[in-house]
Amino acid sequence: MFKKSDNTKSGTSKLRNVIALKRNIYAIILSVIFIVATIGIIALSTYFADSYPLELDLTTNKQHSISDKNFDYIKKVDKKINLYVTITEEGYNSSTGTTNDLGYIVAKDKFVDFNQDNVKYYRQTVELLKKYANYNENIKLSFVDTYDSKAREITDRFTDYTWNVGDILVESTFKVDGKDVVRRAVVPFQETYTLEDESGMAAEIMNNQYYMMMYGQYATYGAGYGYTITENKIEMMISSAIYRVTSPDTPVFLVPTALSDEKTVQTALENTLEVNNFAVEYSDKVLSVLLDPKNYDKYDGIILSNCKADITENDRELLEKFLDNNGKKGKSLFYFAGTNAYNLTNLCGFLGDWGIGFGEGILYETSEGFHATGEPTMMSLESTESDYTKSADSLGKYYGDKNMVYMKQLWENSTTATYTRETEALLNTASFGMTTIMPLNADKGWKPAENAQLAKFVTAILSEDGDTVDNKLVSSYVIAFASSDFIGEDFATDTFANLNLVLDTANFATGNTDAPFNFVPKTIVNTSYNTTEAATKAIRIIFIAIVPIIVIAGGIFVWIRRIRK
Repeated sequence: MFKKSDNTKSGTSKLRNVIALKRNIYAIILSVIFIVATIGIIALSTYFADSYPLELDLTTNKQHSISDKNFDYIKKVDKKINLYVTITEEGYNSSTGTTNDLGYIVAKDKFVDFNQDNVKYYRQTVELLKKYANYNENIKLSFVDTYDSKAREITDRFTDYTWNVGDILVESTFKVDGKDVVRRAVVPFQETYTLEDESGMAAEIMNNQYYMMMYGQYATYGAGYGYTITENKIEMMISSAIYRVTSPDTPVFLVPTALSDEKTVQTALENTLEVNNFAVEYSDKVLSVLLDPKNYDKYDGIILSNCKADITENDRELLEKFLDNNGKKGKSLFYFAGTNAYNLTNLCGFLGDWGIGFGEGILYETSEGFHATGEPTMMSLESTESDYTKSADSLGKYYGDKNMVYMKQLWENSTTATYTRETEALLNTASFGMTTIMPLNADKGWKPAENAQLAKFVTAILSEDGDTVDNKLVSSYVIAFASSDFIGEDFATDTFANLNLVLDTANFATGNTDAPFNFVPKTIVNTSYNTTEAATKAIRIIFIAIVPIIVIAGGIFVWIRRIRK
């Protein structure tokens, strides 16, 4: 038998070593490529997770997702925004089981039933609010325990605003022309949701003293007597508030003190406007100077309250030209009538051209249930539930007024060679046709005759003058109220929505709420596949961290096994 020589053995061994070395080099190169690719995937995943936060919303109507247009808007917000929820996160979620839960608080204060369906809406709100902070680092979300003394630093900045536990405070600070500007807004709980009295009992209980005593002013758990939440409007309200507090423009209202009583504006309306991104400017100059076309861009609107003098024929023309704004429109006039309104001939003529008429006398309420005790000329009012009043209506407050002059809606539509105008009543007397007219100079003890004509009277009217310019509707507005007391201190309390209504119409007339998006309120239809923020984080960790680590570990294990072979 023949034996292999030592040289043959040596050659075979070297060949095997070369092959093994090549295999190891290839394995190392492939492993390096694999590791680099994996790191790249992780980096890209992290980037896309930051830029496009992961959402897995399997609900039927994407109830936990921000709408596409709103997402685009949120990403573009370039000013620092603070969102302060005036309750702890656990409290808003109604998960602490204490009287500090939002569910308990609004059941007592707002008569909203504390049931699991409503609680789901509260939790939905928390999830949607968190997305604002996730989508844009300029937006900071904080849940504030208002019972903690540390919260005073925040809440003290909102002392000029009416807010309650469960409301959301919105704040922005930025510079305009080198000066620090602070904008603030409040999103109340009752504006966050659509509340419906599905049982028909909630309103009856709240308006019945016996029932309120029996139920202890509390919508009991699951009893079905309180209001039920049917829609969540948090996305609409928060983005609108952000738009409002980041707007660099401040609409200016002019009060010509030669005509208007500035004190009635200064009592409460001025502060309400100023804390809501409006400015009020007073001037004793005549209208021919103030309403020079060169000043059109300076003023967005005019306020006339309890006028102490009539306008001239020339003033009447100047007001029309100002409101037309050289065809560009976009102006407004607010008129709060004094008891002498009927005697201001030129002003009445001007308002008549806008479909708003005034007669002689003061409104007198004959139904005791609708006027203040011993004061028949101080009465409650009811909303016509128009598009202009629905925001103020949603607050669940009252409307009231006193010393109202006889007011008429002359027509609903009017078209002439120079304008097309429409009017809409905003408020009426609330006694179902039990109001009459008292002579202006009647004695204090005046009583209506037994056969006095009783009716329902309009007490606030909005008139719109619209036109189309470059395929865009442009409008100016005249908004008139039957009394300057509507904005007086008697009705400037949290009980009444008078100032809220004026503010809402001012926002509408100046386009101050004309945000660049549209919203559809969210309803909870199918809760079987709700993906919470915690679940979203878990999914993010699994796909961005755990899965890549497993893949890398597997690659290293295979590489080691190949080396050992």
